Amino acid sequence: MSKVFDSHIHFNMKVNNPIEDFKEQTKNLDGFILILNNSEEKNLFEDEFLENFEVLYPLSAIAINYELAASQFIERMRNLKIKIGIKLHPRLSNISIDKFKLIAKNLEKLNFDFIIVDCFYYGSSLETHTNLELSIFIAKYFKDHKILLAHGGGHKVLEFMLFTRDLENVYYDFSFTIAYLRNTSIWLDLINFFRFNEEKILFGSDYPEFKISQIRTCYIEVFNEAYNRSTSENVEYLNFRKFLEVE
Repeated sequence: MSKVFDSHIHFNMKVNNPIEDFKEQTKNLDGFILILNNSEEKNLFEDEFLENFEVLYPLSAIAINYELAASQFIERMRNLKIKIGIKLHPRLSNISIDKFKLIAKNLEKLNFDFIIVDCFYYGSSLETHTNLELSIFIAKYFKDHKILLAHGGGHKVLEFMLFTRDLENVYYDFSFTIAYLRNTSIWLDLINFFRFNEEKILFGSDYPEFKISQIRTCYIEVFNEAYNRSTSENVEYLNFRKFLEVE
């Protein structure tokens, strides 16, 4: 695998050695965004990767759950020249519509580069199924920041495309969704989404939920259907560089 960036990767906390596993998974990537959703993941990153992260992974970034995004920790990463994003996860963080403005005000106090909004619908907690509304609110509120809609909307792929494609700062990845919904009616929606939005889509795996190679195979299948070719420089690395604003 060459010239591929992964916009959505996690530590695999279920293996005996998450550190070595992470190094193994990323050795064939040109860059990535590492998602830190919880304290265990944050502590592992802080203890084992923080000081040397920018040197080892110069074209990569960290996205941390906003509930863990203390200004002191972010400034420490800033001083180490690490690209930093804020992760908003409506289901995990219980984000209902009435909390949007408060969250935005709190984010204004932080020094970050981009925002990731989790956009996969799951579970019966309907009051936190605010993924689309939150995405639009955040994209309009933080017009000068790039916003990545992780998982591309899940089963609401076309709805996300139609409601957000006029927002210039919005990008999409289809980590998890592209494999999880592979054999459903959503597959045709994914093909059409790719066909009309090639310059806004990033490759993403959501490892360890799926192997990076599995997701790569799914992306290639969609490329063939949408573009009649098995690669896309835009999706595989150019859009990632544009999103992170790296050379």
